[in-house]
Amino acid sequence: MHPSVKSLGLTKLWKLIYFVDVTALRERGTTITGSEFVKYPFGPVPSRGEKVLKAMRREKLLETEQRASGLITQTFVTALGKPDARLFSAEERAIIDGVCRGFGGKTAKELSSLSHSEPAWALAADLDKLDPELMFYGSSEDPEGL
Repeated sequence: MHPSVKSLGLTKLWKLIYFVDVTALRERGTTITGSEFVKYPFGPVPSRGEKVLKAMRREKLLETEQRASGLITQTFVTALGKPDARLFSAEERAIIDGVCRGFGGKTAKELSSLSHSEPAWALAADLDKLDPELMFYGSSEDPEGL
C-alpha cells in the first residue's frame, strides 16, 4: 500500500483506482488499468474489480478483512508484500503516486462525494457503465454544475 493511503477499505480502493484512471486519461489520453467503470451508489467501481481482487487474494498478494465500523461493516484491504513497480512505466507510477498523495488521506465518504461530482458518474444510470468520453472531463469543466 502507498504510504499516503490511510485506512484502505474497498470503497476507498475503488475510488482511488477510478481517480488514477481518470487522471491518466486526462493527462495522457489513456487509462492505466484499461478497466471500465460501473455506477454504484457510492461512486464508480471497476467492472472487473471483484474478479481481480479474488485472484490477488488467491495469489496471496493481498488480504481482505471485514470489520464493524459503527453501524456498518467495512471490508479493509491489506497488501501482503511490496508492489512490483516494474508493472508500471515511470509516467504511470508518477500518476499513481500523485493520486495517492492527493487522495490517500481522504475517507471513503469524501472520495465518494468527489466521484459523484464527476459528469461520467452523475450522468450514468445506476449499474450502467460510465461513458469513457465523459470520464475525460472533470467536474471543474462543468461550469453549470450537474
